[in-house]
Amino acid sequence: MSQEAPGPAMPLPDRAIRTAGPAGLGQRLDGSPRARTNLFVVALAILVIVGLSLLVPRFLEVRNLFNVAEQLSILGFLAIGMTFVMVTGGIDLSSYTVVSAASVVGATLMVAGHSPVLSCAVMLLVGIGFGALNGFAIAFGRMIPFIVTLSTMVLAQGFAIWFTQAQSISGLPEDYVELVSGRLFGVVPVPALIILVVAGVAGVVLARTEFGRQLYLVGSNPQTAKVSGIPVRRTIFSAYVFSGMMAGMTAIVVTAMVGTATTAMIRDERLMDVIATTVIGGASLRGGSGSIVGTMLGLLFITVLGNAFNLLGVSPFIAMMIKGCVLVAVVGLDVLRNR
Repeated sequence: MSQEAPGPAMPLPDRAIRTAGPAGLGQRLDGSPRARTNLFVVALAILVIVGLSLLVPRFLEVRNLFNVAEQLSILGFLAIGMTFVMVTGGIDLSSYTVVSAASVVGATLMVAGHSPVLSCAVMLLVGIGFGALNGFAIAFGRMIPFIVTLSTMVLAQGFAIWFTQAQSISGLPEDYVELVSGRLFGVVPVPALIILVVAGVAGVVLARTEFGRQLYLVGSNPQTAKVSGIPVRRTIFSAYVFSGMMAGMTAIVVTAMVGTATTAMIRDERLMDVIATTVIGGASLRGGSGSIVGTMLGLLFITVLGNAFNLLGVSPFIAMMIKGCVLVAVVGLDVLRNR
């Protein structure tokens, strides 16, 4: 891609105007095949959630519902970051190992006696650093997102292992653990409240701001975005930086919930859940579509499905195979939506 030169923005072509907006769950009911498919998927996901809640024993117990809310917060930040990246037509495979890298650094600082506030800020900075590395290589180095983020995934995992010598870090300050992973009024999980606030802000940014429209236009037609005066490479770079920041946010919450920091804060198969979540919610692997509302509904579907497997005593290996089938179906759905 040639060097971008600043200049007066050109009027957006008609196609750009149509595509530069939330084309996921929030897409208007214009009768298009994509809109109908998205609505069908959302309706099916809601039907499955309702069906499981009625059929699975103990699912509707208050304790279990709050457990579901806590599980939502574990993957919620990663899914929000993935949505921003996928809207631009990219993908971030490194986010779940970046969580481990950020977690071990922040936990080490806290155990050494540093302020939890400073340690949490460092976790965010570590996530942003890895996100910037991805963004720079992809946006300015013109490298393939899959290869770049796969390499960063290995890099972040290796860094976490080297930094800790493969040892877990415990003895975190109790005030940090209680504040971040506790329950408001002894009932409502704080992580669930945090993810709701972050999702609300991210949803407004993606759907209602100029930056959000730029993300959609870059994902749907980079050349049109470029001639329209949009800084394509800077926009892509910003999306990956945001994804890294969400990995840092995940590290802050998950470290408090677990009470220790290890080199495997998020299991490998959780990456599949994050990708499935965003696609179920309307995001496309080809870019140009997606919404935070859709992503949160997709996340609810995946989380409820996993929770139902646990309550029914389904073998983790069988559950993994079923989720693999769901992911294949989701990818097929994405192909169908783009025809």
